[in-house]
Amino acid sequence: MSTPAASDVVIVGAGPAGSALAYFLAAAGRSVRLLDKAAFPRDKTCGDGLSPRALRVLERLGALDEVLAAGFRIRRLKLFAPDGGWFEAPIPAHQGLADYAVVLPRFQLDDLIRRRAVAAGAEFQRVTVSDVLRDSAGQVTGVRAGPAEFRAPVTVLATGAATALLERAGLAPAQPALGRAARTYFTDLPGLADAVEFHFDSVPLPGYGWVFPTSPTSANVGAGYFVRAGGRAPHASPRQTYDAFVANPYVAGLLAGAQPAAPVKGFPLRVDFPAARLAAPGLCLVGEACGLVNPLTGEGVDYALESAEVAAETILAGLRAGRPAELAAAHTRALRGRFLRGFVNVGRVRDLYLQPWVLNRFVRVAQRDEGLKLRLINIALGNLDPLSALTPGTLWRVLRG
Repeated sequence: MSTPAASDVVIVGAGPAGSALAYFLAAAGRSVRLLDKAAFPRDKTCGDGLSPRALRVLERLGALDEVLAAGFRIRRLKLFAPDGGWFEAPIPAHQGLADYAVVLPRFQLDDLIRRRAVAAGAEFQRVTVSDVLRDSAGQVTGVRAGPAEFRAPVTVLATGAATALLERAGLAPAQPALGRAARTYFTDLPGLADAVEFHFDSVPLPGYGWVFPTSPTSANVGAGYFVRAGGRAPHASPRQTYDAFVANPYVAGLLAGAQPAAPVKGFPLRVDFPAARLAAPGLCLVGEACGLVNPLTGEGVDYALESAEVAAETILAGLRAGRPAELAAAHTRALRGRFLRGFVNVGRVRDLYLQPWVLNRFVRVAQRDEGLKLRLINIALGNLDPLSALTPGTLWRVLRG
């Protein structure tokens, strides 16, 4: 049994959450071992959007210039109602955040962040982790990967929607609320504007289809839906939802003559943060591993990066105090304090607004009411408290059409 030298922190999963956390810890002088089963760069099925909030954390990682050079800048969005009505709006500036988003395929983004972590001093190793290690008191003390054991006072799982390792750690959700989606890439498109499109037509609600340009002539195109915990999916597979979406006359016309550049791939989204277990003695979860995916938009990268920032502060404080055993409670308090209220309320907004008749009315009103339009956009971007969409005045403006 080989046992590498112990680190301060072992992180399993080198996606945005794990690699960002590795960067922050290593930059603070801690020894970090970052483990992943994949060779990088590797593909990750996603919508590829980076919100202004995500860009803010990428700037703190020292990665923003590279992201802007590699990605496609987005300044506007279009929203299509179930009845075909639509509006277009700029991405608003908000409290120092950028007034634009970026679309950058995860094949590039994830490796970019991982390389930043390695440059900061984290040690990356390609291994397949099979289980967590525990001491006689049941506290997690590291992980096992084949014959190797990687030990540390703090272990972090940043394993995305996969639950196998969470099950072995005793933190798997019983019946998680999920999103399911499918996407591919198209090239040889006509000149695309700097706008992302959200379609609530030709898809089951709550859900949407999207066209996210990756360049003036290419795009990430996909569709998905949300399934409440214990609920039934509207289709047998995400691929059926995707096929119905691209058959929409508008989308079919946009894609006429375009060439698919990759197979259509399905993927799950965990949106069960309010009910998720976030830590155990010696073990913390970050990003989608604890359900941090927006239940309205399906956006997860910004939450992955922000949860890494929150976790870094808690872990560094625990290590400095010499009390890593107390991290589980502190980590849980910190993540819930940062994200719980917003998640619960944005779920309420989704349940009310993502109904055909409400969306149709909302789009009609938003076409002439700039304030209402920008309010909902800011909520979707995570800039405003979702409760502002549920005030009596706002609901009256929407419902009267």
